[in-house]
Amino acid sequence: MMTFSDLQFVFRFLPVFLAVYYIAPAVYRRLILLVASLFFYALGDTRFFGLLVIATLLNHVAGRAVIKQKPAALALIVTLDALMLAAFKGLGTFVSSSLLPVGISFYTFKMISYQADLYRGRISPAPSPVDTATYFTMFPQIVSGPVMRYENYMQNSAWDLSALQSTDEHRRSFLSRLEEGAFYFCLGLACKVLLADHLSYAWQAVGTIGYGHISTPLAWYGVVCYSLNLYYDFWGYSLMAAGVGVALGFPFIENFHHPYAAGSVTDFYRRWHMTLGQWFRDYLFIPLGGNRVHPARALFNYFLVWLTTALWHGISVTFLIWGGVLFLLIVWEKYVLARVPVLLRIFGRLHVWILIPLTWIPFALGEWSYLKGYFHRLFPFFDVPANVYALDYVSIMQDSLLYVIIGLIVLIPPVTDVLQKHRKNPLVVLFLLALFWMSVYSLSTADGNPFMYFRF
Repeated sequence: MMTFSDLQFVFRFLPVFLAVYYIAPAVYRRLILLVASLFFYALGDTRFFGLLVIATLLNHVAGRAVIKQKPAALALIVTLDALMLAAFKGLGTFVSSSLLPVGISFYTFKMISYQADLYRGRISPAPSPVDTATYFTMFPQIVSGPVMRYENYMQNSAWDLSALQSTDEHRRSFLSRLEEGAFYFCLGLACKVLLADHLSYAWQAVGTIGYGHISTPLAWYGVVCYSLNLYYDFWGYSLMAAGVGVALGFPFIENFHHPYAAGSVTDFYRRWHMTLGQWFRDYLFIPLGGNRVHPARALFNYFLVWLTTALWHGISVTFLIWGGVLFLLIVWEKYVLARVPVLLRIFGRLHVWILIPLTWIPFALGEWSYLKGYFHRLFPFFDVPANVYALDYVSIMQDSLLYVIIGLIVLIPPVTDVLQKHRKNPLVVLFLLALFWMSVYSLSTADGNPFMYFRF
């Protein structure tokens, strides 16, 4: 699959597409985006291209009935979409990972939210076939999100130029979109290539030694490296996707908002992968009654949301452990610590800084034996095998500590907020340009790592 951090994408696909997109009259830009998106997907996953096309056609046809508020039509198409996702998740888990279509977790959720919004009357009039298909398949988001809503899709400023009166206004609008999109794309590329990819080498080195035989200091250092690697990989992707979207005229879709500055686990997941969390809130949690029901029912609603979130990521014991631990932490915060606000302020921060990184280890390892061995090294209080080399962390830290320090600094909200606020400042522009070419150089001299969320 061609990725956003692929030099072929950066220097060939994207420039050619943008040139065609903006040379063409505005009325044809939806169709151009659709054709380019289908081409982009077919390049990366030819085997399941037909599945995407069929699912798109079925959802468009069903939407014609759903918009007339026919509950049977809504129930049928949502069930079919959910079964499609569950079936391929199962095949990808229990048969072969190659049977999991690229992006199915994300485009299926877009299809379900589309049907729900049609039924609720939030989408009107009925979308055209081109709009439906373009929304489901648009290449900036089809692989790993964010999970854009249809209302955001229709806010594209490059499609309706009626408010722009002169050629100068058209040019300024076009250049402004490209400038803002380039800022987010370059920042995301740097997060991915200069931070995430280098941090991933440290995590891979931990696995090379063996999760059950590393020293305790290296085990904890590995937690930090993987947490930062995951964050900058997925935040980098989200920024690049948002940047391409902005360049095309779409509004900026924020998917991360300083999650490690959160004051609790609940707050963390309002800031982390925001579009997915908002999807579960709007299309599962609130329809179930949210927290405005009997406490026992609210507890069940939280449980069901986190169970579904875990299964959405993968059908395995480790993902269930990950989701279960987060459910328990949120219940602990909401029903116990919240009664004493000062305790929530203290322990909430500790949860984010210590427990959240630990929850990524079940997320990362995928097998119970690896997970058990790793936690034995993190907490060596029981009879466990000796580690291979007590100073194993020294050599790994020599190669990665600089990236860990930079990653921790960039977590501080003002660091990136200042860049965004002053993104038109010439010094910031030069800084981003330098990051871009450093990223290109790094990509040209090393094997690129695929985005981590591609496997979902």
